[in-house]
Amino acid sequence: MKYRDKLIEYFSGIDENSIVSANRLYEEHFARMTECSFFKALERLAKDGIIVRAGKGMYSPAVKEQAECKAESVSLEEAILNYYFGENNDNGMYIGYQLYNKYGLTQVKKENIELFSNIIKKGSSHNGNVYVKKIAIELDFENTKVLEALEILQNYYNIEELDKLKFARYARQFARGYNDEAAVYVIENVKYKKSTIAFMKKILDMYKVKNSLSQFLSYASKYKVPALQRVAR
Repeated sequence: MKYRDKLIEYFSGIDENSIVSANRLYEEHFARMTECSFFKALERLAKDGIIVRAGKGMYSPAVKEQAECKAESVSLEEAILNYYFGENNDNGMYIGYQLYNKYGLTQVKKENIELFSNIIKKGSSHNGNVYVKKIAIELDFENTKVLEALEILQNYYNIEELDKLKFARYARQFARGYNDEAAVYVIENVKYKKSTIAFMKKILDMYKVKNSLSQFLSYASKYKVPALQRVAR
């Protein structure tokens, strides 16, 4: 069987809403081809309408029945998100306004969708309105909670129409469920500003939560952190 036919057979056998990484497909199934020939074959299939280019280095089977353009783009967006979040939603996490909206920190909505994913192999990828950044750590429950907090704290001054009472409630909730081991692991492996770490420590100290974040800070430095509002519930 020719490689073109094998590629067609592969895409015919997967769900039409699936998103396939060309690099991963090549490494796992078509490494006997030259890389140049493989990508040219994909380009020809896309040109012939057999597959659809979903983004840079990303392909999807062509939709068998033509739907409205809007519905098709929504389906494609969902497929891209499903790919980067992983089968069990443990390979990706929202950042940016999807994260802020999740905790009700602002009512401002954004069309662009940002997320971390440990599936992506390079620094970042932009597919339509989905912007993905590489994160090189396991995204289990505890690590994700710490990353969410660090993202929110680091962008505190940039969140449009921030609801400070909702933020105060979020800070209390985070402090109550804080896991120091996860926080240390994340900070050691993902780069965040010292002022962001100091902000997290200030929240934890305010709620008298034991932590070891001082190891990442300098006693000789004075970090600029926002004023905090303590809430009882």
